[in-house]
Amino acid sequence: MRHAARLLLILLLCAVAAQPLFAQEGDGESERPQRRGNPFGGDGDMVERIVGYLTEELQLDDGQITKVRTIMDEGMTKVFKRMAEVWQPGQDAPDYRNMRKVMEDLRLEMEQEIEGVLTDAQKREFHELSDNLDRRSQEWEQRARAWEDPTQMFEPAPLSKRILMAKAERSLFLGPDETRVVMGYVEAVLDKRIALAEGKKVRREDLANAFSGGASENEVRQRLNELRSVETLQSFELVTAQAELRALITVQQEVRLVALGILD
Repeated sequence: MRHAARLLLILLLCAVAAQPLFAQEGDGESERPQRRGNPFGGDGDMVERIVGYLTEELQLDDGQITKVRTIMDEGMTKVFKRMAEVWQPGQDAPDYRNMRKVMEDLRLEMEQEIEGVLTDAQKREFHELSDNLDRRSQEWEQRARAWEDPTQMFEPAPLSKRILMAKAERSLFLGPDETRVVMGYVEAVLDKRIALAEGKKVRREDLANAFSGGASENEVRQRLNELRSVETLQSFELVTAQAELRALITVQQEVRLVALGILD
């Protein structure tokens, strides 16, 4: 039951929430979803499992339990309503990018509402719980991706920029003026990380396609050199952005960003 509750909470509070509910994106018939709606039973069952899990982990009192249950009930309604909006009957496949954004919006909204009924001590535990669940979901997603592409076993599944920005702002405990300045540098680091990761994937796919397509040895070597040169430059840009961010924050704040994987 505890494992099931963790999974259900991940489905609602993590950016990967939509992925277990739908098959991999593709055009093949076998890749299309085999089931619509809630795969875990009634909405009420899901809500009660999550509320029970949070009650046990955070030691919620009766008043908090009632408020969290209301938040989860309303959130569940929004989840399935928004899913229906992005995947209408007759569609071959939903818009996965839009679905991910929808789930991230709902996740951040629900987290904020739940935090509003918690004590400061409970908020810290809830943040830690959320971070642990994110790390677990990343591990699951990484293994799933590796079934399709073995190289992904060595590439951790990233959280979205929006989720990481929210986590960073929460963990740094900044005032309004500091937030406006520091979060711009946090965003710059994340942009460099994303550019490096996405560029690496595209360039390596292009290299593999060129090789399998019969490119000459000279062309392959040239592509290899270009790949390494670009990645070296992007890595340097990331290091520079991280150094600029470190110059603005305390050691304690740096530790928090390292724990989130924003800083190395």
